[in-house]
Amino acid sequence: MIINEKVGKILLASLTLVFSLSIAATSQEVKELNPKGSDNMNENFNQSEKPDDSYLAKFHAHDVSGKLIKQNLEQIYLLNVIVTNFKDYGWKGDYDKIYEEYKRAIELYYKRKIIFARVWFERNQKSISDLMKKMSDKYREDTQKILDECHAKIVALHLNQKTRSDPNKFKELLQNQMRLKIAYGQMDDAENEYMAKNFEQTLYHFRVAKAYGIKILEAVAYAEDSEAGKDGNTVKQIKEKFKFHKADNKNRIFEEVQKGGSSSNTSNTKTETKTQ
Repeated sequence: MIINEKVGKILLASLTLVFSLSIAATSQEVKELNPKGSDNMNENFNQSEKPDDSYLAKFHAHDVSGKLIKQNLEQIYLLNVIVTNFKDYGWKGDYDKIYEEYKRAIELYYKRKIIFARVWFERNQKSISDLMKKMSDKYREDTQKILDECHAKIVALHLNQKTRSDPNKFKELLQNQMRLKIAYGQMDDAENEYMAKNFEQTLYHFRVAKAYGIKILEAVAYAEDSEAGKDGNTVKQIKEKFKFHKADNKNRIFEEVQKGGSSSNTSNTKTETKTQ
């Protein structure tokens, strides 16, 4: 019995020590680095958490940093377009943090603090991915709302007796059905990329899906205005409602037309979305 009690006390002491060490390690891992902090890694990490600074580590850091300099910057351009177009979604704070992280990383890179630069580039990449995940969730919601509107329009066309007797209306129905199928195919692709944590590609697929959905709503609006003898009021309403989405789908920052001058658009990271 005495032996068992001693063994129990030793096990309890060991578990307590392991638990304490795990808490210490966790707190160190989540330590927030300051973009305006010291260049000296000894002032940012304790010796157990300080990144390896061997010759081989520096070689790999050059390779990783060289790739992320371009990749992160291109993704920051994309984020800027989205954040500017959708100011009400509350992403500006996250974007500003990402911008400061990248500035810190590139500064260290040019100072030849290559190990610490890699730490910041990788941290910046994670912050970018986290924000893109938030954006993907919102894009999914917006895209589904647009496609729900498309359902109602297409069902109304399908049930309209004139659709079967009028070749133009029937052709319009078939075109819109095809557009809706493509849009849902893009939704599926977006979900697959989301599950694979490729959030940049997720955003692009949702953009294409939204573009096809808006095209359906515009096509139906044109037909409704023409049939009712209107002067395009319904079409104007659709264009106004989705103007930010349409600019964003083309990777442009929306700007109103300026009288006496031309508006400048931004399309920095990818080619424009094309719909049929």
